[in-house]
Amino acid sequence: MSLFQRDYFILLLIMNSLNENITPYQSCSKSVFLILGIIFISWISLFSIFLIIQGAWPVSIFLGLEYLVIYYLIRLYFKEKNIKDEINIDQKEISIKKYKGDKLLHSSKFSTYWSKVFFTKFKNKSKLSIRESDKETEVATFLHADLKESLYLKIKRQLSYY
Repeated sequence: MSLFQRDYFILLLIMNSLNENITPYQSCSKSVFLILGIIFISWISLFSIFLIIQGAWPVSIFLGLEYLVIYYLIRLYFKEKNIKDEINIDQKEISIKKYKGDKLLHSSKFSTYWSKVFFTKFKNKSKLSIRESDKETEVATFLHADLKESLYLKIKRQLSYY
């Protein structure tokens, strides 16, 4: 085998492996939420002053409570955004790792030859899972159904090589 053929063979092996890092879609950054929060608190303050002058001071309390609920939900949103799934498919095995921040939550390994990929979709609910005999792992639970379907097609195409 010549040097060129060996390098071409190694390149084919690398190209036939799948390495996917799947993260949830984030439409806004923290700075955008900070600017919106400042605008929102300014509007609530001005409107509360107007309501207090008119004698409807209890409405100001509910506006403040509404702001606190929105603040809590935004904090929860950013707390849950640091999740990701990592899928590696090579000639011998499928490796799935689930992370939250830098912490590894779950790791699964499947044989490439014996594994099957399943995708179900009903209305707006979908499930993408990889199964080998009695082991099963759901992948990319945080993705929308259409994105899961495209990931399913990628994984299925990759497994057809082996």
